[in-house]
Amino acid sequence: MVIKKEHARILLELKDRDALEVKKEEEAPYLELERANLLNMDRLLTYSLTYWGKGISEILENLISRGVLAPVDEWDENYRWISSDIILMLESAIRNGDTVSPRTYEILQSRGLATTVKEEKKGERKVVSDEGKTVFEIFREAKPRLIIDRELYDFIRKLPEGPAPQSMLPTRTRLPYLLESMRLIAFSVPAREIYNFTGLGKLVKETLNYVAPTYDIVLSEDIMVSLARLMDEGKEFLTETEIETLEGLAYIDGEGNLLPAGEKLLEVYNLWKGKKFMEVKTISIDILDAEILRTIDRLWDKHGTNPEILPTADEIVNELLYRPLKEYKHLISYYGRRIYQDIGYQKKREIEKKFAELKTVEEVFKSFYEKGGKWRDKMMDLVRQALYSLESFGLIRSMEMEGKEVFDITDHGMQVLRDMNLRGIRDIPSIAVKAITIGNREFAAPNRSWYEAAEERNLVSQGGPTESGKLYASLAYQIERMPHLTRFELMVLKAIPERGFFVENVYESFDPIWHEEIEFALNKLEARGYLDILPDDGIVLTEDGKLLKRALAGAPDSLGNPINPLMVRVLRAIAQVGTLYVKEKKVRILPRQIQEAIKISGLEPERFQKELLILRSAKLMGQNTINEAGLLVLKLVEKYEREKSLDLSEIK
Repeated sequence: MVIKKEHARILLELKDRDALEVKKEEEAPYLELERANLLNMDRLLTYSLTYWGKGISEILENLISRGVLAPVDEWDENYRWISSDIILMLESAIRNGDTVSPRTYEILQSRGLATTVKEEKKGERKVVSDEGKTVFEIFREAKPRLIIDRELYDFIRKLPEGPAPQSMLPTRTRLPYLLESMRLIAFSVPAREIYNFTGLGKLVKETLNYVAPTYDIVLSEDIMVSLARLMDEGKEFLTETEIETLEGLAYIDGEGNLLPAGEKLLEVYNLWKGKKFMEVKTISIDILDAEILRTIDRLWDKHGTNPEILPTADEIVNELLYRPLKEYKHLISYYGRRIYQDIGYQKKREIEKKFAELKTVEEVFKSFYEKGGKWRDKMMDLVRQALYSLESFGLIRSMEMEGKEVFDITDHGMQVLRDMNLRGIRDIPSIAVKAITIGNREFAAPNRSWYEAAEERNLVSQGGPTESGKLYASLAYQIERMPHLTRFELMVLKAIPERGFFVENVYESFDPIWHEEIEFALNKLEARGYLDILPDDGIVLTEDGKLLKRALAGAPDSLGNPINPLMVRVLRAIAQVGTLYVKEKKVRILPRQIQEAIKISGLEPERFQKELLILRSAKLMGQNTINEAGLLVLKLVEKYEREKSLDLSEIK
């Protein structure tokens, strides 16, 4: 939906007229409104308002009459009252309890789409106005029309998929407006700096790669309906013209069988008609995570020649500690962040200076943790946390081998390792991956900071995802997630209400020295699916986040990892051998059943017992019972299992 000066003038002119006949050379803005379902094409070159167009024209007229908007004739030719970025601002605010972001308030308010209200005990709040809600409701209900002619066919095929800078769009054509009106492309908030094809747009673009452009119209609603009828009712129920069109465009062969273009067009039809778009998922891999993957792989190589060497947590620590620091320069900031937390951010410069003087990771930790001899324990805590994180994303799997807890890399983990070996060890933040996966939504685009994060990690380039970007975008949907939270991540999660919060509010909830740590925590929380950071920097807790926040409400702040994948494996094993008491909301296990639970968990007995103690400390279990909080965690895992059963083989 795009409404500039020329579109607004048309809407107001048609408000009090039944129809309007236009000249062919003046038709472009009428077609754009027609594709957005705001105008009907009654006959060739003759247009009238749809129900939705009338609604928009009434809002427009009302805002002008009240002086909120200037008369249309006074608008700048390039002024956009409504466009995809404005719609995204409205959507983000509505998802966030109608609360408008400071980043977008002036933009929406100047258009009459946001206002300030006074609330008792809360003071002033910037919210979506009634007009803004109505505009968004019209957008949601007015299904766009989908018509691709030969000119647009050529344009779409040549246009980069995105995400990409707006500068990659041709400027001497109106065709991008047509694509935006049909919701095939969207622009970023707040300044339209980045564009991408939407979920529907990407599928249309892929379909056109197989189409034979033998007619003026190569894709339309009529063509999609004909193909759907062919599949449902058979070839004999179509007219000769319909069959000839489908064959000529290479949607079907002479026998009525689907060709690749036809298979893709059915997907387009189902998405266009049913609006069942994929949710946005992402993944996060830290530099230490990547280094540990590489270390586990090295240890398995050593195991081949020396069976006594296994990738245990102790061996991983040894590998990291005793290698020259110059081989791990990329880890300095990671180690530093942990030491800053323990010793205090006020000594950051002093610590950084000390780093420059040391030669091995062992010396780093000895230097800062020599007192009390805790330096190796600190390193083990750091490694253990990374191992939990890797397992929570299904990149490694812990198991018992020769009476020891060892770690193996999964197929997905090997994909990450190959990418890191090929393109260099680097962090993959959630926003960088989301810059790609947000395009799976019906109508969304990444903001500039997300795009720049993806570009910096070589996930996007030349107008679209790189091979590396496609890998991580694919993994975001394919991995098998398990719950995990560190102590600080839980603190951040608890600080976020369900609605009406923004990234800057999270920072304000903590001491300024924790800014870097908060950014790191938000990155992990979003990657695990516990919150959604919106394009306008709003933060909304997901249903998973609400559930886990409720489950861990009683967990003490002293726990380094109040929930981790191994704790979940223990919970699941106990639930499997125990007895559920529905009314009491508990699972009870007899002491004699513990050995069976250990076997089911696949954990080494000592590790099982350690995780069992943490479960009790986190208030997820009693002595021999899984309580209601623990059952909530299992409920979340059950949801993951349902998602895992879906066929995701077609996700690119």
